[in-house]
Amino acid sequence: MEDVTLYQGDCFEYFRQIPDDSVDLVLTDPPYNMGVATRKNGKAIVNSWDKIDDYINWSLKWLSECARVLKPQGVLYFFHNDIEALAEILHEVRLRTPLVFVSFCVWNKGNGYRAQSWHDRRGGLRSWFPVCEYCLHFFNTNPGEAMWGKTGLDRILSNPACFAPLKKWYAEEKERLGLTNRDIARHYTEVTGKPPYMLRHYFQDCQFEIPTREVYDGVYKTLGFRKEYEELRKEYEELRKEYEELRNVHNVDPMHCNVWHIPPLPSTGRFHTCQKPVPLLRRLIRVSSPEGGVVFDPFMGSGSTGVACRNTGRKFIGCELDPGYFATAKSRIEGGDLCLPLL
Repeated sequence: MEDVTLYQGDCFEYFRQIPDDSVDLVLTDPPYNMGVATRKNGKAIVNSWDKIDDYINWSLKWLSECARVLKPQGVLYFFHNDIEALAEILHEVRLRTPLVFVSFCVWNKGNGYRAQSWHDRRGGLRSWFPVCEYCLHFFNTNPGEAMWGKTGLDRILSNPACFAPLKKWYAEEKERLGLTNRDIARHYTEVTGKPPYMLRHYFQDCQFEIPTREVYDGVYKTLGFRKEYEELRKEYEELRKEYEELRNVHNVDPMHCNVWHIPPLPSTGRFHTCQKPVPLLRRLIRVSSPEGGVVFDPFMGSGSTGVACRNTGRKFIGCELDPGYFATAKSRIEGGDLCLPLL
């Protein structure tokens, strides 16, 4: 399978083989470090892969590597269920990586999720029984851009390098006409009757905009600016399309909110204790990666992200440390689960 690359081993070893700026989306479900247990012969046995020394620094190590391999406009999601750990991770991500936090999403597993077993023991509870998991959503940025804090549309509109031809034209016209910013502000207020707040954005680096036709013809044309409005608008649109690829990928779909109502897999029908539903992963892949893009999962588990990638026409790179789970993932991705309905 040319579009699938699978690696059995430590993801930190495989990271060395992945070039910088080569991945469109990281979608992964790392160990939560909460001591997830598997029942064997009636006994709960804690999985060694879910107990990690120096967990916060370990998390920042793989997140930093993901930022390196992601394209500057790439996207990262990871699942988790420990709010205290997430608070520390978010703080360190902001300080130590170019990733910018975008959304805190909730996977609502529904009332049926393990809740029935607690109905007869409600008197023993002293907190709210959890029926959800969390998914954190990040945009990657260019080096140094995380401190600038610009992603999405602001990445274009507040980038000094974008719309440079129009900014240069505006500055040259001001110089030719001998106009100062104060002259233009005064004339703007005389014509529109409004304070000149929008002049902070018209032809400027801060949330760049061009005026409306009414404002341009009433203010700028009467001051002597030579470009016709339709010419200005056409040049703006051509530049905007050119810069559009700088934005982080996000394709809006129906019911587009940060609470996802998708049932979990039955405990008896899972390949992995922490297995996520393929429909949930498919949705994230469609929203946050381009068609034919590269998706990477450094903690592949039983391969659900890889199955979702093949369902949606994306290329997939997956790593899994456990040989048994790797074999399961390989079997599923090579075709066993591709008959699932495309929701």
